[in-house]
Amino acid sequence: MDTLFYGKNGLKNKIPKIGVSIGIYQAGKSNFYSFGNTGHTTNEKIDSNTVFEIGSNTKLFTSLLLALEIEKGKIKEDALIDNYLPRDISLQPNLKNKIRLTDLASFSSGLPTLHDDIYDSLLSVKDSMQSYKLVDKKYLFNILINTTDIKNYGKYEYSNFSYGLLGAILEKATKKNYSNLLRKNIFRPLKLKNTFTDKVKTKNVALAYYENKEVGYLQLDALKSAGVIKSDAVDMLRFLKLQLYPGENLMGSAIKLTQHEFTIDSDLKVGLGWHILSDEENENKSFYAMQGDTIGNSSLLFFDKNTDLAIVILINESNHNLTGILLDYLINNVPVAK
Repeated sequence: MDTLFYGKNGLKNKIPKIGVSIGIYQAGKSNFYSFGNTGHTTNEKIDSNTVFEIGSNTKLFTSLLLALEIEKGKIKEDALIDNYLPRDISLQPNLKNKIRLTDLASFSSGLPTLHDDIYDSLLSVKDSMQSYKLVDKKYLFNILINTTDIKNYGKYEYSNFSYGLLGAILEKATKKNYSNLLRKNIFRPLKLKNTFTDKVKTKNVALAYYENKEVGYLQLDALKSAGVIKSDAVDMLRFLKLQLYPGENLMGSAIKLTQHEFTIDSDLKVGLGWHILSDEENENKSFYAMQGDTIGNSSLLFFDKNTDLAIVILINESNHNLTGILLDYLINNVPVAK
């Protein structure tokens, strides 16, 4: 990692204030690498246990909650959202008996997105930095009941709205709040000891930066299920290793379900949360990836069953492009196990 961190074109010269935590698993071995401090003015070095916001990688955990309910037999795989909405919510005729819960999780519901759409723009006018704190369940359901058509149903369209709605549905179906669902069904069983939703129980935390200015954590209400989780490289690499080796138990079956292809749109395939991308040199080979951005942190999770490789990248600024650049470098420079 010396070239990546300290080479002529490395982070030290190009982005000296950045803080990075990387975890790599390949062929039975896990290694962790870090660069920089937790903040621009702090002296605390980042390490493998430094906690970052993982943003939209939270969606992978929300989709796993859905998969667990399906594997338990409590929710059918083809279940429609109609049966899980509050009694006072009435869908427009063109939406009735059409949208499945798995459509929400695979970004193919055709519903508004709260991601670079008109609703997103209107919220940004009210609060340019923390607009998502304004989205409560009432706001979510108002969008839903006022949606008259879903012309893009079945087509891929990245969506925060669908995961907010999915979180609300899971809470109603299980009669438990989202944070408790995660702790009971995922964090504890998978032994993710440094993964949190609301209160972070460690002082080893990366600060958050947007355009070199320190910002706070992303504030969420009904969109917690789209982006609330904070975690470290150790826990996230553990989560990725389970993607490579799911096992034959209930959790393993649920993980396998999230990796199935639920949406196929052009050259992109989507599981429950996971983006399934084809290898440029061999279209029969594919890998799984998901990125997450908050106001001041970015993350990327990746695994490839063909090379037995998993990578987690966490950085302390909002920089979607940088996590992608780092991933490309790591894929091309990590020796492939024979």
